[in-house]
Amino acid sequence: MRFTSLITIALSFAGLVKALPIESRGVLPINGVSYTARNSDGSCQSASEIVAAVKLMKASGIGKIRTYAQECESLPNILNAIKQVGGMSVLPGVWIDGTSNDDDEITRLEKVLNAADNLDAITGILVGNEVIFNNRMSSSQLVEKINKVKAISKGIKVGSAEVDSTYTSDLMDASDFAGVNIHPYFSSASIENAYSNLNQRYINFKKTAGGKQVYITETGWPSSGASSGAAQPSLANAETFVQSVSKSSLPYYYFEWEDSNWKGAGIESHFGLLDSEGKPKFAI
Repeated sequence: MRFTSLITIALSFAGLVKALPIESRGVLPINGVSYTARNSDGSCQSASEIVAAVKLMKASGIGKIRTYAQECESLPNILNAIKQVGGMSVLPGVWIDGTSNDDDEITRLEKVLNAADNLDAITGILVGNEVIFNNRMSSSQLVEKINKVKAISKGIKVGSAEVDSTYTSDLMDASDFAGVNIHPYFSSASIENAYSNLNQRYINFKKTAGGKQVYITETGWPSSGASSGAAQPSLANAETFVQSVSKSSLPYYYFEWEDSNWKGAGIESHFGLLDSEGKPKFAI
């Protein structure tokens, strides 16, 4: 997405919000979003595009950002943008897959932490995303990576993101906080039952966290694509789900900021609040 396009969208958002009566806007400010600093073709966004995206999130009432990897210089640019706009935070990810890339990711993170002067804007650090669920590594291997990141984290809390069914006791013990991905769509919940599915699973998971902070590090609904049992993708259903979570007090990061065409033709390319051209699917 081009920088000028992002500015145009920001102005469009502002105009749309003013044009709509408050009572007709079913979507309240969104707690947080997951964000990958890539264009629709998979190429890295520029520094100015990342900063513009963060400013657009801020203008849309979004205060929290979750990332997945130390790619595209996203974290230093997000931190730079947060310094400019204020009042936002980031939950950065370290992409772990059991390869030599792991050490490179941790080294990149360490360099950013050493250079940043607003570390207070970092909520915590996520090591890996669903690596146990996807059989990329065992829980003991993930715990080893978590401890390695703790050694360079400058006191910032460190955890991971797993689905609620694969969060092991040793992972919970090693984590300073618990990040859990809960997707009613992938559990084949109907849109009528989607929020209750999310809320109940959050409540149940929180009971296993031993009093630690729990973040819902992913939840969302696709606007198009194949159905998953009773879960039907559509623009209307995506808006309905956003409305539900936006009115809640759940500590969630909505998956995701923008459609990801670079992921291919599968369902995961349709979860964005913005489409692949950077245009909002509905008012937020």
